[in-house]
Amino acid sequence: MTKKHAGKTVLITGGASGIGLAIAKRFQAEGAVLALFDLSEEALGKARETLSASGPEPLTFAGSVAEPRDVEACFARLDTETPGIDTLINCAGVLVVKAAVELSVEDWKRSIDINLTGTWLTCQAAGRRMVAAGKGVIVNISSVMGNGGAPERTGYCASKAGVIGLTKSLAVEWGRFGVRVNSVAPTATRTDLVQNLVDQGIFNMDGIRARTPLQRMAEPDEVAAVCSFLASDDAAMVSGHDMAVDGGWMANYYV
Repeated sequence: MTKKHAGKTVLITGGASGIGLAIAKRFQAEGAVLALFDLSEEALGKARETLSASGPEPLTFAGSVAEPRDVEACFARLDTETPGIDTLINCAGVLVVKAAVELSVEDWKRSIDINLTGTWLTCQAAGRRMVAAGKGVIVNISSVMGNGGAPERTGYCASKAGVIGLTKSLAVEWGRFGVRVNSVAPTATRTDLVQNLVDQGIFNMDGIRARTPLQRMAEPDEVAAVCSFLASDDAAMVSGHDMAVDGGWMANYYV
């Protein structure tokens, strides 16, 4: 694997597990200096152990992306312990599955706070530094459900649609400063979280296969590969784009 991110400081939110950890492994293999920001100290410890077995130990920060003080503390440490952030990958997120008529204000706010406000806060903190430096890349994880609707996922769909809008707006505003901003929209991806939803009957695998021309879920490594491309110089002219990793899900209007 080429070292296309050699020497780059890459911060990954939600980087201790699932898609975020797959992204961390990909960027580590490509030479990046890793920093992980996650809510769970326990998960961060396991991620440090996993990543240290194949490369330098990553910097880790325990906190909530939805809490401004935690975000500022994370970036303050980056300022003092690294040469400066080059790439931000926003992967922290939450999925609340509940009928819209039963969705509580607390559940709604949790989806918006973590998925959208958390993405905004880390983008803003990174953007201040990247704009000043005249360079930088941000990749936000959106979703196929940010491009359409789904039952019992009101807060999730709304928040991910917001992430796509945020991505495009920042790409337009910060492009003249040399900062690129894109998002990646995965379909259902084979993580422990998704497998738990499948086991509970919340995700219908037969339905996913029927809707998806490639007839399967995405793998975390496949999402990581697209994030790596968007963050690399190979995508130097790509900004303001929401790139689907969905096996043709959004193209398919025939079921």
